[in-house]
Amino acid sequence: MNVVRLSPASPTADLRALEEVSDFATTDMGWGGEERWTYRKLKEEEIIPEILRISHHGLQEGVDYITFQPCMTYESRSQDRFVVQNWDLQGKRWTFTAIFDGHGSHDTVDFVVEYLPARVRRTLQSTLTNGTASPASISRLLHDAIIETDNAITNEFLRLFPEGREGISRLSDREIESRVRNNDRITHPAIRRCMSGSTALLSLVDPTKTQLWVANLGDCRAVLISKHPNGSYIPQRLSEVHNGGNDRELQRIKDKHPRERECVVERRVLGFLAPTKALGDTWLKLPPEYSRRVLMKTREFWAAGLSEEYISRIHSPPYVSNTPQVYQHCLRSESSRRRTPRTATTAPPGRGNNQPHHNGEEFQDVALLLCSDGLVDLYEDRDIHEKDYLKLWAAKIGEILRFPDSPYSPGSSPRSPSRQTPATRDIRGDNKRENAFRSSQNIAVQLLRDAIGGDDLTKVSANLTVEMDERWMDDTTILVQRFE
Repeated sequence: MNVVRLSPASPTADLRALEEVSDFATTDMGWGGEERWTYRKLKEEEIIPEILRISHHGLQEGVDYITFQPCMTYESRSQDRFVVQNWDLQGKRWTFTAIFDGHGSHDTVDFVVEYLPARVRRTLQSTLTNGTASPASISRLLHDAIIETDNAITNEFLRLFPEGREGISRLSDREIESRVRNNDRITHPAIRRCMSGSTALLSLVDPTKTQLWVANLGDCRAVLISKHPNGSYIPQRLSEVHNGGNDRELQRIKDKHPRERECVVERRVLGFLAPTKALGDTWLKLPPEYSRRVLMKTREFWAAGLSEEYISRIHSPPYVSNTPQVYQHCLRSESSRRRTPRTATTAPPGRGNNQPHHNGEEFQDVALLLCSDGLVDLYEDRDIHEKDYLKLWAAKIGEILRFPDSPYSPGSSPRSPSRQTPATRDIRGDNKRENAFRSSQNIAVQLLRDAIGGDDLTKVSANLTVEMDERWMDDTTILVQRFE
């Protein structure tokens, strides 16, 4: 018999083992109950490097960006998408940015991120070529592009069933099955897109950087940051929130369906969906026959959490709107603010705006923040109200903008963001100290750093390193466009 003898650990080895264990702790993530998960305790100087390690972030042409989902399981991968593009049109450069927050699956948001920006660019190019561009016409083209994107999703599905609502009831199960799946037994993408959705938040800045447009459908946020003559920074939310947390939105749905008690249940559309306006979610925009005869035959229907309980509440669709709100704003710069002391806005006919004026004071617009609702959730989960986190965002942005002569330059990173790029470090170079400084000047990174726990290092550490197989926070994407 062979006997393996292990020598006892040395005192030094025992100390090392204790030190390693001391770096870990357990948490209930604030959920209560007996279950606990392990996380690694981080020091303050370790937090930003860890954020950079597990996020996709960068700096491009005056736009700081980060997109973040710390749960690394395949099923939990982020459904947020974003775009930062410069368009050279008619010899001049326009800046387009967008966030698309998907829900249900990746199918709709992946379609939208490819289709909608290209649609806006083509229409803008045509408008400029025809010489018909004006602030109002550009507001209209953004408005129409969002609706047309949603119509494209619906029409591609309906083309599979040209028999219409009445005819689909007469089709056999085999006929429907042949259209639902291809030869590889994979559900047709046009059908998959009916069971998921996406919000859309777009911004467009003209070549002179004097005109800003923001178009919104859903519950992402657009916040304009302006510098007061006294040196403070003032936030101004430009976008309406289209979800069940907005009483006006819930009332709008109830007014459209006055005899349907279950059009809103527990502040959700039909008791299912939180956003009240979205691209996709086509099952909420069509008669119930399409759900019962087609969608219920797919695996994706059940995976999305749909059921007859929700389908039975469909009586007079649509319940989710595809009509965006568009805002146009005259940007005030250091040189022009005396000439344009007030905010100028326009919106499509019948669409108001909620932008407050600043009573003629000489404000300077310095940045535009776009974010998915994941950023908002991180604050509201800590019982921080909107007026407070908006002020915090403005102060953080202003703090970094106060140092324009630092080695960091917003346009110094040529790498373009791409939704296919894996989560990795985007700040490169041989000088690690320089890279750390450059990362610290990424406003989006700094905003996320505060959002995941602020001064509570225990909460921050848990949010970044907890060992869980299911997501513990929503996907979070932040874009900050600098106007200085």
